[in-house]
Amino acid sequence: MRWLWLQKTEPNKPWAFLPVQVHQTVKSFFSVAVITQVGNGTNTLFWTDRWMHGQSLDWNVAHLFGTISNRARKRSVHEAMTEMRWISDIRGALTVDVLAEYLVLWDLLSDVVLQPEIEDTHIWQFSASGRYSAKSAYEAMFIGGIQFRPWERIWKSWAPGKCKFFMWQSHMIGAGQPIPRKGDNKPFAAALFLTFFSRQLWFSVLQGIGLQALALQPDNNSLDDWWDKVNSRVDGLIKEGLNSTIILVAWLLWNHRNRCVFDGLQPNLIGFLSSIREELQLWDFAGARGITHILAQLPAG
Repeated sequence: MRWLWLQKTEPNKPWAFLPVQVHQTVKSFFSVAVITQVGNGTNTLFWTDRWMHGQSLDWNVAHLFGTISNRARKRSVHEAMTEMRWISDIRGALTVDVLAEYLVLWDLLSDVVLQPEIEDTHIWQFSASGRYSAKSAYEAMFIGGIQFRPWERIWKSWAPGKCKFFMWQSHMIGAGQPIPRKGDNKPFAAALFLTFFSRQLWFSVLQGIGLQALALQPDNNSLDDWWDKVNSRVDGLIKEGLNSTIILVAWLLWNHRNRCVFDGLQPNLIGFLSSIREELQLWDFAGARGITHILAQLPAG
């Protein structure tokens, strides 16, 4: 996408004439994202760029465009309007639809006056500056998509990268959907929130910091909603420490579940709570914000 943008906005660079191999989906996205204000018309495609009242001619006069050869479709606005070359590019059958669109285009072009001293201006629609950025392109690609609400509390919480990635992965697999019931094939969510052991553990952790009333209940619909509810009851450093603690508990629960399944370990709630405290102490020593407040209230087990 960036190379396409640079070809449009910096046509005099030595590399601007090199062929850029991009997927057709990228080309389609780029054609929608860029609107052009024509100056001299030398760096704007006559048929396929969006320069005529914010639309491209291949869309406005689709039947007429179908009569134009592939080679002629690459003409610039300047080339096409010099001596009205766009007319001589018409090669297909002159149907009623083609003739009607020919007259429409003739009228549209009658108001166009090229300005030889002014370069064409290309505007990227998805940023306030009108210039391309990877961030604006990425955000535009997901317009209308499902929003991942808890991204900030996962990625901005203090926790090792592997723990945050695991939490993101488990959330995307199971937490964005209703919490699975027995028999559902979603081991992440099932191990973290469905089993009796996991519910006991979450209750004990939340009880230790005075939030036992917010422990997961059988009628909870999703981790997302539950986490929102927990976060709404705390703020400041307590919230930061609690978010890190939730990520840690989820990470340790998953590893504990794997040891039980594959190594024959027996679940041990007291021992598990002790391991949580030990790990939190290490996180606190490493600089995790808010963990000190959690440790001060969490029972020793």
